[in-house]
Amino acid sequence: MAKRYRVAVVGNPNVGKSTLFTALTREIAHIANWPGTTVERKEAILRLDGVEIVFIDLPGIYTLAGTSIEEQVAREYILRGDWDAILVLVDSLAPERTLYLAVHILEVTGRVVVALTKWDAAHGKGVHIHVDRLERLLGVPVVPVSAVTGYGIRELTGALVRVLRCGRDRPLRVNYGQLEPALAELEREVEELDLGVRAPARWIALKLLEGDGYIRRLVAGCGASELLKKVDELRTAIVKATGRDPEELAVTYRFNFVDSLSREAVVRTLVKAEVGRLERLLLSPLAGPTISLMILLGLYMAAFTINTGFPLNVVLSAAGMEEAAELIEAHTLSGLLSSVFDALAQLVVASSLPPMLKDVLANGVIPGVGAVLSFYPLIFTTVFILSFLEDSGVGPYMAVSLHRALQVIGLSGRAIYPLLIGLGCNVPAVMASRTSPEESERRQLIFSIPFVPCQAALVVAIALTSAYFSSPLMRGAALALAYAIAFILLSTSSLVLRRIYGAGRPPELLFELPPLHKPSLKVLWWISWDYSKHFLKKAGIIIFGLSLAIWALTSYGPSGPVADVQESFAYMLGRALSPALAPMGLWGERAAVLAFALLTGLVAKEAVLSSIAMVMGSADPIRALRALSLNGCQALALAVIYTIYLPCVATMAEVYRESGSVRNTLMVSAWMLTSAFLAGYAVYWASTALGL
Repeated sequence: MAKRYRVAVVGNPNVGKSTLFTALTREIAHIANWPGTTVERKEAILRLDGVEIVFIDLPGIYTLAGTSIEEQVAREYILRGDWDAILVLVDSLAPERTLYLAVHILEVTGRVVVALTKWDAAHGKGVHIHVDRLERLLGVPVVPVSAVTGYGIRELTGALVRVLRCGRDRPLRVNYGQLEPALAELEREVEELDLGVRAPARWIALKLLEGDGYIRRLVAGCGASELLKKVDELRTAIVKATGRDPEELAVTYRFNFVDSLSREAVVRTLVKAEVGRLERLLLSPLAGPTISLMILLGLYMAAFTINTGFPLNVVLSAAGMEEAAELIEAHTLSGLLSSVFDALAQLVVASSLPPMLKDVLANGVIPGVGAVLSFYPLIFTTVFILSFLEDSGVGPYMAVSLHRALQVIGLSGRAIYPLLIGLGCNVPAVMASRTSPEESERRQLIFSIPFVPCQAALVVAIALTSAYFSSPLMRGAALALAYAIAFILLSTSSLVLRRIYGAGRPPELLFELPPLHKPSLKVLWWISWDYSKHFLKKAGIIIFGLSLAIWALTSYGPSGPVADVQESFAYMLGRALSPALAPMGLWGERAAVLAFALLTGLVAKEAVLSSIAMVMGSADPIRALRALSLNGCQALALAVIYTIYLPCVATMAEVYRESGSVRNTLMVSAWMLTSAFLAGYAVYWASTALGL
């Protein structure tokens, strides 16, 4: 039987409470009146996996002072009601004003989730809220939502379930300055009373100092007349000492706290209302898509060139300028980081540490840490560009200009970001799926993006085609075929997933186009750091662990450490997997080498070439590939398989992190493996039949 919880929903009038209430429950609410009043009481149920949440919509209020009938009803339920958690709504367009109520309630209980409503409209008005920082300052989950677009609804319900199941009741402590000595004195005595309300002693003591009539009556009902006498004495002493009423002081300190929250977590930028020439060009049916693609390609080519050398290194290599290509790769951010970790590994090897420990550190731990950190500059740069596009207002215009084209494959214009990023690296591309406000589309992207061939997959495909096709035309055609198959599988997966998630029609773009404006560097830093640090914390641990696992498989065999990789567990596993290549006429040691390369390629696709070169005893990957004596049809089929069979462990770690589902991550992995091999077989059989 599903466990039932009750959640009180509270917020200022016009904060978007009714709209969010409907978006959360998706059903007709039960409507009555609060007992003894004409104030409407509305309840509705949200049913999740194993959980039922009854939402109680409290009247719109500004404080818990009880100066109106609505405030009295809300206060009575919060202090005496049967709720399990409270959902407090804060208006993203006016956080400085609407945070006051949230702070007031958080002083009563810590079993709270704060929802930042109207999130879709905040950016267009130049309001930016640092959600993570606000969450840290308040000590409770803070979730941005848009009831209109559905953005954040899943995250909000997830946060509520976590608080309901295991949330701790830690009320917020606001520093009340000159009131603190009196508060501390009263708090000790209030703790001895049983007032029958769900509020901490500190909050009761504060209300007594403020002269709250409702709380005074509760205390009087307990026969604590001596306590009330002390309250009056303290109030008089405070007025004499400060020249101000305690209630006025309390409100001032609370407003000062809210103001400090706003200074820490809210940035407002000037947004002009007029539409300029660039906006009109981006919305043009002909010029818009072209300009949008040029901007995106230009920005991401610059980002990837700085971080990995791609695509400039490929262009130079194709032009016969290998030395220049290698020079660029060595002086990119990833190249420099790799050099640092190589140097560290060499220092460990040259040290006097025990051989076993040296091997673990030099070949396992250091490369594992390097695998994580080498992604970090690329992640940060990519997210920074996305933040720049969004915060400047250019991003939404580009999404609109490309929307119609992407609807063909069941996606919206916002999907262009992750799809283009994926051509460089799938890891930040999967992260960029968050740019989609619709949950169904976000999941489509998470599970479809791994089909986008990244730069490392391109390097492997280029090596295979260069080794077996002498004609530039044939090499180009082979690469085009591999990419075409990858994007056909991506499109098919996207359309199928859309139906699986019950979304049906392609998503629409529901947002107000903001005028272009100068982005805030502070906001860009917030977003870039928050996204990239989450990658290091969560995906980084998985990448590190899997990198160590692959190292162990390649470094050890049944008899312990191995000098020859062909004696390792990894090679044995490759030999066991080699029958999968038999439909392409590959058996024996050739198939074992290629299957072993598939396995090591999970750490990084570049490892495919180094693994083949290591086993074949050649420093040149092209010569190593030629030593396998493949025919053109086999090389073409393998180029397809190596391009799309599975992305690196970093990508799959990010897929898991974004989806939160081991089952779905394993399913998409199985689908990619199956479709890659089926596509490879089909290419081999078709090319053989055509006599290529």
